[in-house]
Amino acid sequence: MVHNVKESYTAFHVTHNPTHVYPSEWVIRSLLGKYPRLHLDKTKYAGARILDIGFGDGRNWPLLRNVAFEIYGVEITNEIVDLAQQRADALRIPVTLKVGSNSAIPFPDAFFDYALASSSCYYIDKGESFEKNLTEYSRVLKPEGILLATLPAAGGSILDGCLDLGDGHVEIRNDPWGLRNGYVFKMFSTEGEIVEAFAPYFDSFAIGLCCDNFYGVQINMFLLVCRRRHAGK
Repeated sequence: MVHNVKESYTAFHVTHNPTHVYPSEWVIRSLLGKYPRLHLDKTKYAGARILDIGFGDGRNWPLLRNVAFEIYGVEITNEIVDLAQQRADALRIPVTLKVGSNSAIPFPDAFFDYALASSSCYYIDKGESFEKNLTEYSRVLKPEGILLATLPAAGGSILDGCLDLGDGHVEIRNDPWGLRNGYVFKMFSTEGEIVEAFAPYFDSFAIGLCCDNFYGVQINMFLLVCRRRHAGK
């Protein structure tokens, strides 16, 4: 049972250190696609600051660079940050990277126009809460800044055999990749649960759901795009 996700993730990224990286399909679709329930103004991307929270290998940066975002990122260890910085330099993608976490983002208030949390915002650090994550995301976004995120949906393989801690919080016990066992996630069963959790800090919700089976691993995730509320609203 893995209880230190910093160690497991750092070891993973040191071992799997690709030269080339490719963006996640949901990020491509969300930023560039046209859908009935999603209305992002693509003319606002150029020059806007975007924070990639839990960027991993930086796989989304070529896309973010192509649409002219100013890219920032946080990851949980210096080693992951250093590896990603080397890759960004090799790909000639300018980025500003720092060590941080969902509940402790080392950037000023109202600094970002967009935040991207691809498979990251639902990690709950010991002694923290999902609400603290959302408070921090809201803090670093400008009023009406946009959050794009994925959230675990019921029925996915990552949740098999998990320990129910109540209020949608679960402890992962059987991670198919062996990286997150012992870690606490916030998962969701309905769109209504998502809106209820995010509504104190965000509005203008666009929500999708992807359910895919990749050769025996079931990936169920909600897709979320929402807007930071104005203070006092």
